[in-house]
Order: sequence, then C-alpha cells, then structure tokens
Amino acid sequence: MVKFRENHTLQNHLSYIGSNIALMGDEYYKLDILPGYTIKANQSVIHDIVRKDGGVEWVEDTSVIQMPDLIPADSNKERNASVLQRTKRWQAAVDSTAPRELVMQSSAEKISLPSANRFRYWNESGSGVDIYIVDSGIKIHHPEFEGRASDFRDWNHVSYLNASESMIEDTEEHGTCLASIAGGKGVGIAKHANIVSVKVGNGRTAPISAVVRALNDVRDTHNGKKQDRSRPSRFAGSVINLSLGGSEPSPALDVTIQKVLRAGIPVVVSAGNKNEDASNRSPCSIRGTVCVAAVDTRYRKTSFSNYGSEVTVSAPGKLVMCAGYLDDFFDFQYRSGTSVSAAYVTGALANFISYEKLQSDTDLVMQRMRDNWNVGFLEGFPENPATPNTFNNNGMTKQNKLPTQPYVGAPHSPRLRR
Repeated sequence: MVKFRENHTLQNHLSYIGSNIALMGDEYYKLDILPGYTIKANQSVIHDIVRKDGGVEWVEDTSVIQMPDLIPADSNKERNASVLQRTKRWQAAVDSTAPRELVMQSSAEKISLPSANRFRYWNESGSGVDIYIVDSGIKIHHPEFEGRASDFRDWNHVSYLNASESMIEDTEEHGTCLASIAGGKGVGIAKHANIVSVKVGNGRTAPISAVVRALNDVRDTHNGKKQDRSRPSRFAGSVINLSLGGSEPSPALDVTIQKVLRAGIPVVVSAGNKNEDASNRSPCSIRGTVCVAAVDTRYRKTSFSNYGSEVTVSAPGKLVMCAGYLDDFFDFQYRSGTSVSAAYVTGALANFISYEKLQSDTDLVMQRMRDNWNVGFLEGFPENPATPNTFNNNGMTKQNKLPTQPYVGAPHSPRLRR
C-alpha cells in the first residue's frame, strides 16, 4: 500500500514515474481514503521506482489480519436454539422469550440467575441504518434477517480478494453469526437495521489491503447516501463491525479508520481472544474505535477475552445464540468470542443512530453509548492494566431518562440530525 503526502496527487506520481503504475504489477486499486493505492508488484518496482518519488510518504507491505475464532459450545452443553416469532407494540417493545444476553443489555440493574427474561427495546430499533459487517461474508437469505441483508453493492463476487477466493457467501459462519447478533429479528439488538455483507477474507484471515479497500468503498457509499437529495430518504446513518484483530499496527488501517470516523461512521472492533493486554494489537489500539471485551452471563470476564485500557466497553460473549447453518440448512448455534461481544455493541450504536439519524456525528453516537452503558457491573478483569468497568446497554430502562425517551439523551421524538 502506497500513501501520498498532503497535496501530492496520483497524477503527480504518474508524471514522476513516467508511465502507468497499474501496468507495473497486479491488483492495482486506487485509494482516495489514504490517498494512494494498493498494488502487487516486485520489490524492484517498489524500491527503484515508487519510493523514489518524494511525494510518497510511506509504503506498507500488506499483511493479514485475523478473524478471532468463534468458540463453539461443547456438544453436551448445546442449548435449544429455537427462536419464536417476536411481537412488538408501538414505540416500546418487549421480547419475553429473548436470550438472556439480550435481557442483560436492556436492564438498568445487574441481574442474577434466574431472573426476568424481558428484553425491552424501541420497536423501530435500527431502522434506516446500514450495519456493515466487514468479515467473512453473510448467508444473506437466512430467515433471521427477514430479507434485510444484502451483499455490498449487490456484488455477486468479492472484489477485494483474488479470483480463487472470490466466492461471495460466508463459508466460515463468522460473519453470519455476527450479523444476526447486531441486527437479527430474534437474537439481535437492532432488529430493523439493514445488514450489509462486506466480505474481505476467507479461512479466518483477511489481507489488510482488502480491509482498507473495503473501508474506502464503504465510506464512499455512506457519503453518497448522505448527499443524495433526489428523493426523500430513510437513510439514518451507518456503523461498521470490524471483528478482526491481532495484527501489528498498520499505518494504512489507522489512516483509513480515522477518515471513516470523520465521515460519521462509528467503527466497532473486537478486543481479541488471547487473554492478554489488547493495547498493542490493531485495530483495538486505533484511536476512536470502540473496542469490546467479552463477559459471561454473570458479568465476569471470560477466560479468553483480552483486556486493558484500550477496551471501551464489554458485552456478553460466552455461549451466545446466533444464526448459523449446517450444510445447506439454516439453523442457530451457540458461539463464544469477543467478535460476538462487538456485534452486540454494533447493534446498540445502530439503535442510537437510527432514532436520531446521526449520519455525521460519531462523537454524539459515542456520547449516547457512554450515557447509557452500565458502570460497575463487571468482575474478574486484571487490576493491571485496568479495564474500564462499563457494560453495553440500549438505555430502555435507565432511571435517569424521561418517559418520552427511549434512552438517556434522546430527543423526545425521532428526528433528522446532520
């Protein structure tokens, strides 16, 4: 990946080189978000031609970023994964058959086993919001998505991977599971959001160059929807779930995420499943991301969750019900991991974005998250480095909100805020 200095353009670069850089290698892709480009070329091209241009700020060799494992439930611990049809009522809705993990995230109090199983939420939660699952793909026809899931730009192949890896569907279950937790009808938080599959990897890894290209295109699509004045739009905003991690710091990924945030798109990432300090692992360490750790249904740190000062908030991540498939059949499964936890937080942010149509203000989305999360519930995290004792919540039962508000800080009726 090649990044230009400020005010240095691709045309300046091509003029210096004296020929078309795209013809000097394979997989060339212009990246306005850096600005710069990606290319697969031999070292002589990079060192003897590209780096010689003084307008090139840096060149980064692309590496891969991991999709943290979704840890399966032990076969003798599998629970009944049937999901009943949910009923809703105007403004506020109550799901009396919700998974316990959802109930925890609408309760203003710490709940213990056994306890009430009512998940309370705004009955249009997530409507008009595009949740981008940048991951392994999604089985978009799973009934949990009610027809609200789609492949990015309706592509029928993966543009960010080589031809041998271009199958658009999820072959790992990772992306499908996370999508259902963020926005599924039965197991998700933002039950009316648009779920968008942005496939960037196979085999539980993704090239960082593919992630950067995907985020570049997501930002462009988001900006295009904000600027579309041709007809009334229900577009409320966007949020990205990026449950990838474990890589060394990447300047290209850092620059890209900062520009995505400035466009008004929050980025939620998983802390990782290594039971170690997340501070030096990307993208959790990237400024402005919402980095999520995992706890169990007793609010205790899971044995695998990373921790530390870079963590923003925690959410359930042990034996969580999510959408899956077996051979050609859709089903539900139980999985564990900080990826699962991150998807819950993605859904909660989609709820705030939806109600206020927060298309451009990531700072306000972060404020809504902070105003509504629960503090002091968590146990079992190491004292050093300290992990913030904050637990994800949609705000529906917070005592310091008005009856006319679905969460703390919300306007008294849904409105458009740009």
